[in-house]
Amino acid sequence: MMGRKLVHGQFGTTYLCTHKVTGGRCACKFILKWKLLCKEDYDDVWREIQIMHHLSEHPHVVRIKGTYEDSYAFHLIMELALLCPNLNPIIRFRTTLPIPTPSSLLLQHFSSSKEHSFTFNYLVKNCGFSPETASRLSNRVRLNNSDRPDSVLALFRSHGFSNAQLCGIIRTSPNLLTYDPNKTILPKFNFLLSKGASSSDLVHIVTKNPTVLHSSLENTISPCYDLVKRFRLSDESTLVSIKASACLIYSKNLTQNIQLLLDNGVPESKVALFFRVRNGSYTITEHHALFKKAVEEVKELGINPNKSIFIVAVRAKIKKECVWERRINLYKKWGWSEEIIVSAFVRYPWCMLAYDNKIEAVMEFWVNHMGWSSLILAKHPLLITLSLEKRVIPRALVLQFLQARGLIKDAKSISYYTVNEKKFLQKFVNCFEEEASQLLKLYEGKNYLPR
Repeated sequence: MMGRKLVHGQFGTTYLCTHKVTGGRCACKFILKWKLLCKEDYDDVWREIQIMHHLSEHPHVVRIKGTYEDSYAFHLIMELALLCPNLNPIIRFRTTLPIPTPSSLLLQHFSSSKEHSFTFNYLVKNCGFSPETASRLSNRVRLNNSDRPDSVLALFRSHGFSNAQLCGIIRTSPNLLTYDPNKTILPKFNFLLSKGASSSDLVHIVTKNPTVLHSSLENTISPCYDLVKRFRLSDESTLVSIKASACLIYSKNLTQNIQLLLDNGVPESKVALFFRVRNGSYTITEHHALFKKAVEEVKELGINPNKSIFIVAVRAKIKKECVWERRINLYKKWGWSEEIIVSAFVRYPWCMLAYDNKIEAVMEFWVNHMGWSSLILAKHPLLITLSLEKRVIPRALVLQFLQARGLIKDAKSISYYTVNEKKFLQKFVNCFEEEASQLLKLYEGKNYLPR
């Protein structure tokens, strides 16, 4: 049972807890996953856990009793500092609580060590993990016997999961081995299958994101599924979105973020775009505070919520600040001012979703090879997102050839690059009968590739 807050840090908050059965008191540190922004942050958490386990016998170090993980946080159960008689008096508090006897502490340690050894051996022999991986995972889960984990593995295998896929799932969510498979896991499998998911769909969804199995079917998965279906309209389309991003059916932010869009005048038809475009699902499930900030910034720029570009702009703004700043500096390198960058973004926000190497290659081609001013691209930022190899370079070769032969006056019209392929071929290839064969070879040859 959770009690009062003891201390709050950068990544976690520690609370006073009471064991429901024994009545013993301990400290529980909650580390919220959304605060862990990169792999290094996760590594720091596991390193802290491992260090605490290694030092658990030191008389002046708080002992760790167990670690647990769910969809949203890591939970570190530790000995309560004010109960530790050997800690420096400066950090101890006066208390009338009973101090555990040495014999009880020894019994607890013996039991914990025994479970750790069994867990390690099980992960190596039954799951196929290396000793190094098994050692790391055994700090995250404790197995008392093989009954429960055997049942879990059997359930997965009966639904078509391979050993390699099982290893990936357990490596991500080892606590699944402690679940009651028939009560906790099977109902979620059956739910997805009942919506039309095939066996391979089920394997894909769970393997890609095992966290979905930690969520409540009744309180989270089912309501989130229904919400996504509201915008995708059919089970088939809903499953397509879920296969792309399973976080849609366990996100705690989905409902809030969708409601925020609707409250700001975004029509449902535009909200639906988040579930159709690449990485859109990750944006709509972003932490609500970050999502709200992005929506407000886009509105301040005067972008109409009724337009599709509003959704694109939100997707771009939700990027990490370091990514946004990197793109800003990249455009500045090619002569754009901040005012010009904002103007280009408002006109065509896709320009801030292009990868850095794509922007660099496009600018290099247009400015250094074609001799265009970078400000032309600022006025027509669509050019930044066009494929160099498939569209821009082949068309440039054809247009330069025609201009050199005096068959066209100007090869620098923006429309030549934005018109669809059928019209381009009709106007600049097929209509020149004598040169058509050579033009087609130029168009299909892609003879120039930028460095």
